[in-house]
Amino acid sequence: MRSFPHFIKGTLLLTCAGLLCRFSGFFYKIFLAHALGAEGIGIYQLIFPVFAVCHACTASGIESAISRFTAGAVEKERSYALKAGLFLSLSASVLVCVLLWNQAEFIADKLLCESRCVTPLRILAPVIPLSAIHGCLQGYYLGQKKASLPAISQILEQAARIGSVILLYRIFIQESRAITPSLAVLGLLFGEAASALFMLHFTVSEKRSTLPLSALRIQCRKILSMALPLTGSRLSLTLLQSAEAVLIPVSLQTSGLSVSEALSLYGILTGMSLSFLMFPNAVTSSLSAMLLPTISEEQSRGNEQRISLSIEYTILFGLLMGIFCMGIFLFFGNELGTVVFHEPLAGSFLCTLAWICPFLYLTGNINSILHGLGKTGITFINQLAAVLVRILALLLFVPRFGIEGVLWSILISQLLLCMSGLLAVSRHIHPTIGLDAYILKPAAAMLLSTGGIYLLKPLSHFMIFRSLSTILILAGNLCLCAILYILLLLSFGIWKLFTSARKFFYLQSQ
Repeated sequence: MRSFPHFIKGTLLLTCAGLLCRFSGFFYKIFLAHALGAEGIGIYQLIFPVFAVCHACTASGIESAISRFTAGAVEKERSYALKAGLFLSLSASVLVCVLLWNQAEFIADKLLCESRCVTPLRILAPVIPLSAIHGCLQGYYLGQKKASLPAISQILEQAARIGSVILLYRIFIQESRAITPSLAVLGLLFGEAASALFMLHFTVSEKRSTLPLSALRIQCRKILSMALPLTGSRLSLTLLQSAEAVLIPVSLQTSGLSVSEALSLYGILTGMSLSFLMFPNAVTSSLSAMLLPTISEEQSRGNEQRISLSIEYTILFGLLMGIFCMGIFLFFGNELGTVVFHEPLAGSFLCTLAWICPFLYLTGNINSILHGLGKTGITFINQLAAVLVRILALLLFVPRFGIEGVLWSILISQLLLCMSGLLAVSRHIHPTIGLDAYILKPAAAMLLSTGGIYLLKPLSHFMIFRSLSTILILAGNLCLCAILYILLLLSFGIWKLFTSARKFFYLQSQ
């Protein structure tokens, strides 16, 4: 079997693209924070729940269905699945686009409780069909384990988004026009347009057989058989998550804050602290994208041993990364928020949320494994329970404890979501890795590396380092932490586990 090398190559490609996009996007967030301010970032973040609902209605379930049905299929069947998926997704997205444009005022005033969201919502409307095209084509190529085009389109989207916003920002400044959150939403539009056109260019150039009307009906029913349950579950979850996102600034106002203060805190949390926290997720999300078709293919072949090993090493990788990032944010979180965003609160939030890193980076991969196994109902129930717990915690804690209540709700729900996912996949695991490799050795390496560098940090401000800027010293300390952590893991024998797994998959492929 040759799927594992494709899996590794695809994951590496998507990881490199994801890291590049996250790296550039990180500095883009810093630019937006200075251009829009904390309140402007809060308003900008308010439109994303609406975008998430629209995407759930029109593309997310169909994208997963295309990825699953093209995995291991012959060329003709893959072509039929793509055309049927595009037909369904575009039909739904055009309707949603028109609805969003016409009802922007109602959504802004009644649902988001912020009238300044009207213009950003109308700019967002044409993004929906473009996102649907991009999503369907991405699912098509990832289902074939061809990660190069999705990776390039990801980079192109980010470049178009950032480049267009910076260009418009300079034009607005020269013309003395107000800088509003609508500027950032225009970036979303240009980014999605660039990536969709790029993917379409390469897809149209491929030779495909014509899809008869009768075959279209059959393929649509096949796509909908998987997409509808996924869409229903994701839509219900997205609606609850959107209600939660709107509830946060509203609940903060009940704790005694003004509208401006509540939106500012919401912007700091979602636009600054969480952008730091989600930065390493570029690696784990790339792994998630490749896991679904890979697990589906192994399940169709009845290869339980390969499924078990894939799950085990996915969990191990997620914990190795999550435990290290937890240490980084615990020891350096305050400094990161202050130095990068010039906002001490962003650093304080990072230190509190650092504990969710191991669970956060595992959850997406576990859900992809369950989807690959066809257990979409389990992921729906787990996510529904987590969102309900988070909303309940918001209602109980935020009016009394303010923003601390928001942080506690995120911690509790993420822990519940990860543990329930691990319980669901445990029945497919035949353990070969011990608890020491999962937790004890990474925790020891994290404490020795991040804790050691943190204690020695004052020395970096003297001698040859005195002439360097604070941000360069901080970046150097973080790089030293990463290098020391990897060296300690190697000395603890963790690399031998991955070497053994590589040998097993290589022998199986012969």
